[in-house]
Amino acid sequence: MLTGMKEYAIIIAAVVLVVAGGLWAVKGRAVQTPGGRACTLEAKLCPDGSAVGRTGPNCEFAACPPYGPVSVETRIGKEVSGLGVRITPLAVIEDSRCPVDVMCIQAGTVRVRARLVSGLGEATQEFKLGQSITTEAERITLTEVFPQRMAGTSVRDSEYVFQFEIAKRQ
Repeated sequence: MLTGMKEYAIIIAAVVLVVAGGLWAVKGRAVQTPGGRACTLEAKLCPDGSAVGRTGPNCEFAACPPYGPVSVETRIGKEVSGLGVRITPLAVIEDSRCPVDVMCIQAGTVRVRARLVSGLGEATQEFKLGQSITTEAERITLTEVFPQRMAGTSVRDSEYVFQFEIAKRQ
């Protein structure tokens, strides 16, 4: 009789463990909303490569992060990132911009050597003011350089501020 009770107790314990494990697994795959409704933990892949989950009282997918072009500012030796791209200006190669207090025949340009890190790896690139560099997935453009040049003065490397626009290629 005692042996039959032990077997019965073991069977009941096993059933309880299975039920408890099943409830834990279901709860681990759902998110409670403020209204008490459980959302599944599915993920939606966004155009920028990130993923978002379900949220809110109707279990709708959260909004994807902004995908359009982003503008970032940085300085020599300072890394900045946007849309999965990291840019670190390393050196000013040329600054032949026309000083703002002088009339010039040519506008001139700025060329900057920078380290570019994207999903495809790392490379040293030369950016020229107003011209784009493309990777397989992005288009990066040096759009602005500050401060403006003044006649008879030079800009120290530590004073430069570079503005880049990063956009995903379509």
